[in-house]
Amino acid sequence: MDISYFLLSLLLLIFLGRTLGLLFVRFKFQSLIGEVLGGLILSPLILGLVSPNETLMLFSQFGIIVLMLLSGLLTDFKSFEEFKGASIMVGVLGVLVSIVLIFFTLLAFGMSIQSSLFISVVLSNTAVEVCATILLKSGASKKIHAIIMGASFVDDIVAVFLIGVVGSLTLGNEFSLLSLSILSIKVILFIAITLLGIPYLFERFSLIDKFIGSGPQREKVLLTFTVLFAILMGIVAMYSGLQVVIGAYIGGLIIGKWGSKVGPMLKRRVAYEELVDDISSYSHALFTPLFFGYVGVVLGNVIYEFGLDVSFVSIILLLTVVALAAKFVGCGAGAKISGLDLKSAGFVGIAMGGRGALEMVLLTLGYEKGIISASLFASVVIVTLLTVIITPILFSIYERKFMASP
Repeated sequence: MDISYFLLSLLLLIFLGRTLGLLFVRFKFQSLIGEVLGGLILSPLILGLVSPNETLMLFSQFGIIVLMLLSGLLTDFKSFEEFKGASIMVGVLGVLVSIVLIFFTLLAFGMSIQSSLFISVVLSNTAVEVCATILLKSGASKKIHAIIMGASFVDDIVAVFLIGVVGSLTLGNEFSLLSLSILSIKVILFIAITLLGIPYLFERFSLIDKFIGSGPQREKVLLTFTVLFAILMGIVAMYSGLQVVIGAYIGGLIIGKWGSKVGPMLKRRVAYEELVDDISSYSHALFTPLFFGYVGVVLGNVIYEFGLDVSFVSIILLLTVVALAAKFVGCGAGAKISGLDLKSAGFVGIAMGGRGALEMVLLTLGYEKGIISASLFASVVIVTLLTVIITPILFSIYERKFMASP
């Protein structure tokens, strides 16, 4: 890829995405709507200035890692632990209701059982990065924030198991209890070690404090350590069968727990707050508009290549509605059962509606293996991207109309 074209693509995506994002913020909507719109305008569908390519995709994926790191840093660890029961209920019900509704919708549309099962499991997973983005700029309480992020985490774990099973069946691989048991052990060990073992070691031996020292550059050393730690956690998560972004989120969660402890003369707290300010600035100015701008580029390219006909548009609209409604019903019911009032339960259900990067990867694999046709692949890609756009719009409207009232 030519370096000049790559740099021009970065410039256009960040500039237009950030500009439109700030414009949408002025009208009380989430900035990522404008960022996706910027990518759509630049895509082959409209201006044709930026096209999807592997280099831009990799940069956008790094943007997700930074975004998830920031979200983990800002998550109240005590609230995360306190409301884990509600998070489990919300996450599990959201996945199960999504699979059932999407599966039977696709069957009614004449799709094969194999294709319907594959797509229903893929679309059962909430995109953690979309939840993180809309929550960072919302007025949600710490309790609701913790439940939603915790539910996204649980949702991801449940989806990983189901995708592993269904993937083995639909891709023609041999499925065994041994392979499922190995996956289960890896995921359980990852969660236990990262959420219990590492925080204990960091605090017991003051590892972070010793590493960053007490010099004038300790905040910058902490920044370097945090970014490297998040990347390492992402790699470990990947080899444990989870998403890389989950590892980055947990990395931020661990550093956030460290920063919440009161140290001598509040030095630890000061270093933590400067760390959050630094990462937040880079994330909002560069990485977030780059990631969601690239989402817009992919959306425009898919529409440009496959065009739009009545059946194509029909399945996109129907599947989008069902995908969002399934999360609203499933996650909302889980939140209500967990003790939230009706308004807050609806708030949780809407926030969990977005799908994201993992779905794109799995859909591509299914398309290459012949599980889904080209038109179905394009339809579900657009559905995935539309949930990224529609979820924050619904979230903003719901928050203004219901959550602001007493």
